Amino acid sequence: MAPSRAAGGGSDRVRTVRAVGFFIELTPGWGFPTDGSISDAVRPSAEHGETGLVDYLRNGGVEIWSEMGAQTDVLDPDGPTLVGNGSLHTDGTWLWREDLSYYVARYHLALPRDFVAHVRGLEYFPPHVPENRLVEILTRDLGISMGRT
Repeated sequence: MAPSRAAGGGSDRVRTVRAVGFFIELTPGWGFPTDGSISDAVRPSAEHGETGLVDYLRNGGVEIWSEMGAQTDVLDPDGPTLVGNGSLHTDGTWLWREDLSYYVARYHLALPRDFVAHVRGLEYFPPHVPENRLVEILTRDLGISMGRT
């Protein structure tokens, strides 16, 4: 996997993790390239394996960052308020927002083929992510200081 550079905000940080589900309407975006507008990713019905994908997004990976914020469903102003929506999960290769599982389950979002192939290749079972990889993602990809010199 080749590292990618952050988009927007003038950041030239080299990314070691790939982001999925960072749509324009969802904040914070952490400076990752967006997957466009969330409304463009909505599908009328679920595709084969969507339940496994939703479970992977909900329970797979490691919660690497927690946020206490809340946001209303960006596609339905009368929909539920999503708590912790800006929290982040990772499987060491990909990074996604807490609320992505909700949007995939409710709106059957089309996600990038390489992410779906990655999850299917793991048979919907997330790998163990070593602590040193989590620290690398926090410091290099997210720019969060770990208090180390």
